[in-house]
Amino acid sequence: MWLIVVNAKSGKGKAGKLSNQLITLMKKDHQIYKVINTDSAADTKYLVEQELETKKYQYLVAVGGDGLVNLCIQYVACKPIALTVISAGTGNDFARAVGTHQKSLPDIYHAIKSTNADKIDLGKISGSFGERWYVQVLSTGFDASVNSLANRIKWPKGRLKYTLSTLLTLARFKPITYEIELDGKQLTIPAMLLSVANGQTYGGGMRICPDASNSDGYFDVFIVKPVSRMVLLTIFPKVFFGKHIPHPRIEILKAKQVRLNARTFAHADGEYVSDLPISISNEPKALSTWLMK
Repeated sequence: MWLIVVNAKSGKGKAGKLSNQLITLMKKDHQIYKVINTDSAADTKYLVEQELETKKYQYLVAVGGDGLVNLCIQYVACKPIALTVISAGTGNDFARAVGTHQKSLPDIYHAIKSTNADKIDLGKISGSFGERWYVQVLSTGFDASVNSLANRIKWPKGRLKYTLSTLLTLARFKPITYEIELDGKQLTIPAMLLSVANGQTYGGGMRICPDASNSDGYFDVFIVKPVSRMVLLTIFPKVFFGKHIPHPRIEILKAKQVRLNARTFAHADGEYVSDLPISISNEPKALSTWLMK
């Protein structure tokens, strides 16, 4: 049985149109499904949790953006329910990671019906709030501040939103001193930003860790050491194309277990998590999904 979860506000009505197309395809195949379609994250959380407690669903299709995907992942991580996304949001980084971003809706539907789901890794975050899952990138420091501001800006959309947020954040940002632990090794590092990447992109296709893999059991821990505002301004646009890595003030480390402490906060998959400290563990093969590249 299929659970279709729609963000009614996503894409200025695009999500609703796509979900209707999907339902039309399912009706032709006599599929059994239920639709959750709200414009409230709180209502969506409640309804998804209630439905999945029945244990009658094999597939969950999120019609929306990365925020909706992150919401759904909280309920399907390490469960025998396969998740995919029909992208209708602003960032759509999970859709890029699994290959649905440029696929037509009929192609996505056919792939789900005709092929078995794959397994990819997830990040599990632990802190004073409890536990939470993410699939792409956990960010702190400069990029989390950019993300926080971008979430409050209604216009422009897409990459322009993140570019504007970058410029506004840059004017007042200062380096942060981090106490970090990577697989038991303790370090104190001043940095402009520190991200823990399970996937390659965030922020609508920004390739922060172009060599990260969501199936190797490791995080790419991305660090930008203190630089001037002008240097940071030259580095950040290159992230869209993955051309920033050769910079001498950038370091990428590998780890399965990460602990972060600093006077800052974290975002994951574009959503606010909490203030630090937090611990993050890589959970191999924790999510069932389809890779359609």
